[in-house]
Amino acid sequence: MTDAGRLAYLPVPVSVDQKFADRLEASGRPESRYRFTGPCAEGGCPQWTGSACDVIDHLLDEPDEAERARLGLATADEDRSLPTCGIRRDCRWFSQRGAAACAACPAVVADVGGTATYRSIHNRGAVTSL
Repeated sequence: MTDAGRLAYLPVPVSVDQKFADRLEASGRPESRYRFTGPCAEGGCPQWTGSACDVIDHLLDEPDEAERARLGLATADEDRSLPTCGIRRDCRWFSQRGAAACAACPAVVADVGGTATYRSIHNRGAVTSL
């Protein structure tokens, strides 16, 4: 997490083992400073629509211009060159939405201290039972 509250890209994936996790936990809630990745759970995730991840679709399709500016999202006519990213080849969002997902990625912080899911906050359809 940068001082500006955006996530930074890592050029190579970092494996998290117990020793690393313990070190992160010792300095506070790591989920508020880092976003961890794993394989997409698809139907096992409340953000899954049945065919796609609703988080990236909502983020790219729904915001008005003020929200886009607040999140730092590119507009259609802005350059969308791809940053160096260690997980792109396995990224659900990139496979679903391409370069636009990369531009939005740093604006998404997974844990800001609450218990709500993205879908419950944005009330987009029924939550899938787990």
